[in-house]
Amino acid sequence: SSHGVVYPQNNGTNAYLQGQTDYSGSQQSDGSSGTSPAKEAVIRNRESAKSPDVVDGVFWSKTTERKCPGGFTEGDQKGWKNKIDKTKVVKLETGCGRMQNRMATFKDAAQACVRYRLNTDQIQGEIFSFYLSKLLGIDNVPPSSLHLVNTIDDRWRTVTGEIANSKWADDKVVIFTQFVEGLKPSYIPVEFRGEDRKLHPKQDLMNSKGPEDLCDLVQWSDLIIFDYLTANLDRVVNNMFNKQWNPNMMNTPAHNLERTSNGRLIFLDNESGLFHGYRLLDKYASYHRTLLDSLCVFRNSTARAIERLHHSGSVGEELNKMFSQNEELYNHIPRLPQKNAKILQQRIADVYEQIQTCKKQYV
Repeated sequence: SSHGVVYPQNNGTNAYLQGQTDYSGSQQSDGSSGTSPAKEAVIRNRESAKSPDVVDGVFWSKTTERKCPGGFTEGDQKGWKNKIDKTKVVKLETGCGRMQNRMATFKDAAQACVRYRLNTDQIQGEIFSFYLSKLLGIDNVPPSSLHLVNTIDDRWRTVTGEIANSKWADDKVVIFTQFVEGLKPSYIPVEFRGEDRKLHPKQDLMNSKGPEDLCDLVQWSDLIIFDYLTANLDRVVNNMFNKQWNPNMMNTPAHNLERTSNGRLIFLDNESGLFHGYRLLDKYASYHRTLLDSLCVFRNSTARAIERLHHSGSVGEELNKMFSQNEELYNHIPRLPQKNAKILQQRIADVYEQIQTCKKQYV
């Protein structure tokens, strides 16, 4: 399909970054006489990374990642675009958050959340955040695509009354996002709740975590990077900011984060990213920074994407190119401006530096 998602080349999926831990020499002998080499080896193996299978240096191991449920694929996005381009909307009803958003049902019973905004920058924030997730290889953001409200179009004709009731303007660009059924609230992992928040690779807790908790942390390591880059205010920062009025806020479900029955986290409502969030950085930068500073375990593929984008310096160009190649309506909303691209590039540098700091500390 000419407008299926164009993904960046992935040179060597899961190929580990340079400088991973060599545990064979990580434990010095205690110098006590009579400690046999065999005994030293036992001590070394016990003391090295507490759970050799969980992390590898500052990266989640392949073993850990393989236990986690898969996310949305390129095929999902292509199928989704095909559906909204060709399938009739037969029902439009309230739902999906804010007042003018609607839940759309297609002729084949599939459903979408339709985001309608008067402010174009919220549409830009949502769609450019989606394509940034693709550029990073983060697969927790549901398939999304631009669409034009057109009451004359056969695809909309059945719901013209509902469009009028919704006070939607004709020829307005909306975003169709795949509706995911059976979602449950998702809570902030204990590692990120307190003022002492920290997720580092040599903690004893790695040993005691079950597969589901570990998979949560794998996905949270991506979430913290993604929300730092976009400066999303509407998720964890929302919980952190509101803690001043509600001390229990960090123990309540994370805002705009849901989970599927098999433990996949879904990053919903990214409209504050890259635009609105950047305008409010003076107010919220410290919240974003404290989350990034707490993180010292990363998905290898995400770290590689960050490294590539940091060295290329071209994230703005790549995002705009991906957007225009994949969205037929790319001329209906402005591209990511140079000013925003510059902020994003700087935030990529911040994440890159955090990864280097962690490698120096733990590798």
